[in-house]
Amino acid sequence: MPDVRRFPYLPVKVPRSRILKRLGYISRSSRIPAETMAEVDSLIEKTADLIELKAVSLRVETSIAEIFNSSKLNNFLAESDQLLIMGITGGSSVTDEIERYKEAGKLTEAVVTDAAASEIVDEGLNRLAEIFSRELVREARALTSRRFSAGYGDFDIRFQKDIYRMLGLEAIGVRINESCLLMPEKSVTAIYGILPSAEC
Repeated sequence: MPDVRRFPYLPVKVPRSRILKRLGYISRSSRIPAETMAEVDSLIEKTADLIELKAVSLRVETSIAEIFNSSKLNNFLAESDQLLIMGITGGSSVTDEIERYKEAGKLTEAVVTDAAASEIVDEGLNRLAEIFSRELVREARALTSRRFSAGYGDFDIRFQKDIYRMLGLEAIGVRINESCLLMPEKSVTAIYGILPSAEC
């Protein structure tokens, strides 16, 4: 098995507009009081400070996808001869903060923090994709424009255990439970196809 590549620190730009859109604030921004928006922005900044993005990746031949027994994944990778498997976590501090808000009955704070954390982690995956895309240009190759994750379509969530093992996610503080859910909660995996740039 090829070596796993680790990213112990992954800086990203906070995707404020996507966070606001996730919260439903973009479409009705003209009706949001300035004081409320200031509170939301403050929570977004606090969330960004709490998150510690760490990631791992593994580049392998597409033949490994056979173990996942997923026709949708196979179709997704039809034009690829390699795949890039990624795993990323926002760490436990931000999920602990969300739980504290919930326990204190501060549901607005919990919702905003949860949305911000989800989008920042997603931006981390985008950042990883950018890093690999730049590197693949030198090989006249590129990533697929989309990514695929366990739990989508017939790519059963149980295969998360295989991905967890292949990536060695415990090295970045991620655990997996009997339901194949990753912990801390803001931890995700994704698969990209790698293909010649002319076919992207």
